[in-house]
Amino acid sequence: MKLNLGNQIRSNRRRMDLTQEQLADEFGTSPQAISRWENGTTYPDIEMLPMIASFFGTSVDALLGCTDQEKEKFCNDIQNELTTAAKDKDAEKTMELLREIRRNLREYHHGYWLWGLFDELWKSRLYTDKKVLDEMRMLAEEIFAVYPKEDHGCVIESMANMEDDEHIEAFLKDYASIHDLRRQRLLYYRYKGRGELDKAEQMRHFILWNGLNDLLTVPAVWLDNRSSFSPENLRWFCETQLNYLNAVNCLTPDKKHLVSGGAGMDLWCQPRVILGLSYAKSLAKLGETEASLDAFEDTVGVIERVMNITDDEFELACSSPALKGFSLKCAFYWISGGSDGKEYRDLQLESNGWNEWICPQDILRSVKNDSWYGPISISCERFDSLTARLKKCIIEREAKE
Repeated sequence: MKLNLGNQIRSNRRRMDLTQEQLADEFGTSPQAISRWENGTTYPDIEMLPMIASFFGTSVDALLGCTDQEKEKFCNDIQNELTTAAKDKDAEKTMELLREIRRNLREYHHGYWLWGLFDELWKSRLYTDKKVLDEMRMLAEEIFAVYPKEDHGCVIESMANMEDDEHIEAFLKDYASIHDLRRQRLLYYRYKGRGELDKAEQMRHFILWNGLNDLLTVPAVWLDNRSSFSPENLRWFCETQLNYLNAVNCLTPDKKHLVSGGAGMDLWCQPRVILGLSYAKSLAKLGETEASLDAFEDTVGVIERVMNITDDEFELACSSPALKGFSLKCAFYWISGGSDGKEYRDLQLESNGWNEWICPQDILRSVKNDSWYGPISISCERFDSLTARLKKCIIEREAKE
């Protein structure tokens, strides 16, 4: 790229009516160095350019005298050079170009071509050279320091594919979040691109499970907490979700076992409980007493089967063909009850940083305090029997100091 730096320094110095000696004092250098800059014999270090531009009250772009056309030509030229170097597997030339891009990134950045640069290194497999990978890391860090990460998802994805096993976890910690699916998606494409299909399948399972879980549980909680939502619509919604859940798992239960699926216990126990409680209360509100009690009993049965497990840690799978081999890690924890001085044994289902809970004491409290259960809770022996069974699922102890 043609630079007009010398002419710009000279014209700005004269504009400010400064001698070369005075300018040299400002920049901590010699008058001879200023003279060489202005004559184009040498140039100041690139680290000095922001300071020089600031002193003259201008931008680095203006100081360099670079037009938009020149910048675009620079981007195209350096991309072509890097493509050629990558195809030739010329590691030294590739590293030199990566350094050049990193040095000039703030002034010559065109976002559309950054992904292409990383893609060329992926296709050539030059990232397997540790020195090249080091330069790629430094360029990626500079990109993310200058521009928002969300503007360069393709760079994050490319680096996740190419980062070595030693550094991948640190990279994901910095540039991906366990609170969304980006981490799992990045790992999925990493493993798939590397031909590590067993690991890719594990990530695919998680992404699929999470998507299904969101469809089946989050809307139910949201709707259940909307006072304006009618019991008719809540019943329809819960029936639809439970039918969908059972269909995904190839289950065809009778009406009385719609909540549990009639298949014992699986990794969907937490959404089954959420949907089952909402389904039972909507039926109770509508005056369908027997159907409501059936749904409530089926839900209590799911809670009993889970809470009666004696192992502190275990795994739960399901019968869905699409999730064959996938399971959730489960563990029992003692959770403080707050001011009552008790601790309660609750179940946590965990997968890759995602947690779901089954807390019998909270469930019993919500059932007793929810007015929608009123029609089946008043003078009903069967309801009393079911809440007694639910109460037996609550295991407590005195809180440890």
